[in-house]
Amino acid sequence: MPLVRIDIMEGRPPELIEQLHERVAHLVAEVLDTPVERVRTYITQFPPEAWGIGGVPASVARREEVEARAAARAERDG
Repeated sequence: MPLVRIDIMEGRPPELIEQLHERVAHLVAEVLDTPVERVRTYITQFPPEAWGIGGVPASVARREEVEARAAARAERDG
């Protein structure tokens, strides 16, 4: 039973997370020649301040991206 773990910065829409689960599972099943039903995926989302990029928190280094995701999430959640 293959298990794939993916760590990403939080803030992406649920639809993208669902798509990531699906596409990764199918790719792993194809490459390993195993039924997709046996593939497990686990996605962990971390807050931007928990990520470091070149010694700088992602909340600082990628401020515009983080703010854009937060705005999109607020608009989507209404």
